[in-house]
Amino acid sequence: MVFFPEWTKKGFINLNVMRRKPKIAIIIVGIIGAFVFSQYAAAMQLNVSMRNSEIVERTDAGTLYQINLEFENPSLMILNVGKTDFLISAEGENLGAGILDPTIIPPMDKIVVETPFLADNAVLDKYEKSDNTPALKLAGISRYNLWFTSLDIPFTYYPTQEEAREFIHGK
Repeated sequence: MVFFPEWTKKGFINLNVMRRKPKIAIIIVGIIGAFVFSQYAAAMQLNVSMRNSEIVERTDAGTLYQINLEFENPSLMILNVGKTDFLISAEGENLGAGILDPTIIPPMDKIVVETPFLADNAVLDKYEKSDNTPALKLAGISRYNLWFTSLDIPFTYYPTQEEAREFIHGK
């Protein structure tokens, strides 16, 4: 060490520190990327369920229901849900459609959203007069507006036989 002046030692040490900075940056970017991907995967596991439904009005145009849907956000991100169209089908036959207004789902939390739903009387009558309760399916695609992008996340919910019976008969 006698052969090298003092300023070269400092330059050598700073060179080692400079070599560590890109490694640290790569590790930090990797951790952030893993976190974002895990939250994306969690958001894709959106849980939707029908809490209750009530017939508001029955006309020749259709039967208007008021439905309470529960959304569960399993991620650590606040999900800003945009306008969402959804369909309810009975035994594969389109029963009707509804629209969810934009809302916000807090992280790791549930919210209940009240929304109107217009059912086709022809399909509804077929099952209302029958003793058999049809298998219902509620399906839609929610658009989530995040900080820098938006995600289209499909959801599907199959009500239990009890829930389907209550829905068809308006109880």
